[in-house]
Parts: sequence; C-alpha cells; structure tokens
Amino acid sequence: MRLTLDTGVKKDLTDKQMATLDSKLRTRIPQLEGWSYSPLTGELTLDFGEAEDNATLAKIEDWKAKVDCVKKLRFEFMEMIKEWEG
Repeated sequence: MRLTLDTGVKKDLTDKQMATLDSKLRTRIPQLEGWSYSPLTGELTLDFGEAEDNATLAKIEDWKAKVDCVKKLRFEFMEMIKEWEG
C-alpha cells in the first residue's frame, strides 16, 4: 500500500533535512517500509509494502467468515472499489 500526500513544501532538502525527515517518519509510523519526496511537486509518498494490504485482506476474510458467507464480491473504500470474480 502506498499513500501520496501533498506536504505544501516544494524545495530541495539537504542531507540533514532528509535524515531528520526519515527519523521523524519512522518514529511516528513504525510500519513504514519506505518513502520518497519530490521537491518539484512537494509530494511525499509513504510505502507500507504488502503488510498493510495483507492486514486489510485478512480483516475482510475474517468478516466474511463471521457472517458465514461463501465468497467476496465487492469492497469499497472512499470511492476505491475492489471486485472479485466468481
């Protein structure tokens, strides 16, 4: 899972600023696997890897089992849609 955010800041960061940002991000978001920053757009992309995807899919499987259903059909999250064939 990746999340891209607008930092509101468009500037080149020094090595020290990059190290500070890295420390801040990893302290505040322990499950973060990686990140990137674009000085041209001010976009900060946070990469959570497959762990977050797998956690969400596990929750869906758990909910499916709790309501005794046989298959998943559709999942919606803030206008994003995942549909399963079947």
